[in-house]
Amino acid sequence: MATYETVIYERVEDKIFRLTLNRPEKLNALSQKLLHELDLVMDEYETNADASVLIIRGAGRAFSAGYDLQGTQHPGSTFTVTNDRLGLHKTIERWQRLWSINKPTIAQVHGYCLAGGTEFVGHCDIVFASEDAVFGHPAGRSLGILPTLSMWPVMMGPRKTKEYFFTGDYMPAQEALEWHLINRVFPKDKLEEETLNYARRVAMVPAELLMLHKAAVNRYLDILGIRAAEQSSADIDVIAHQTDTVKNWMKASREQGLKGALTERDRPFAKKK
Repeated sequence: MATYETVIYERVEDKIFRLTLNRPEKLNALSQKLLHELDLVMDEYETNADASVLIIRGAGRAFSAGYDLQGTQHPGSTFTVTNDRLGLHKTIERWQRLWSINKPTIAQVHGYCLAGGTEFVGHCDIVFASEDAVFGHPAGRSLGILPTLSMWPVMMGPRKTKEYFFTGDYMPAQEALEWHLINRVFPKDKLEEETLNYARRVAMVPAELLMLHKAAVNRYLDILGIRAAEQSSADIDVIAHQTDTVKNWMKASREQGLKGALTERDRPFAKKK
């Protein structure tokens, strides 16, 4: 297996592999480097005949706080609408590839799972979470919508999705379970053990049948138009990036620094977290 800088990809035991997002000092923020290495891991996993199931987790105290905004330029400032749209559709293609990769993926979530992190787990097949996990898109208060909507309308329905997108509030693990956003909740000290136990059961089924089970369920969503819906959401996000709200926030983040701008943005919502 290849050696990576921002992720760890390893064989756990027979047929079971694990991907660890390994930027704990940044709460596993999804940098361009990390996303590129994710692409390479997907290549390895998909073509490995000895792999039947992939567990995905985050190092440190969170799964992922979302996309890494440090050092990025926003389309509302210097990027063109065309470049913005091309970039967002490449993002869509990555998450749709994760969703349609030919073998099972299991997200093992603890701590923060925000913004791009929710897109990540939304396109895994199974999601197990610890009791301390929280899900949300606080960036929706200032930066736009999630290009894929993280599959939330599919998993939870439109009303619950709007409830959380409208405010950017955090959803606790138990509520995420009740609304079918995740599969199971475990105590934090049991999450890894229980996730691995489930992966072992999956690995007992021949890989060729796992592939067909996954393809059959995903085909159902294909028929409903999930791919077109995500592409449409990306186009709407391009529009969001041209609003005064987003442009003004990006200006504030350059002037105040990212941490200061985030603090100021989230201050009015603090009682709702």
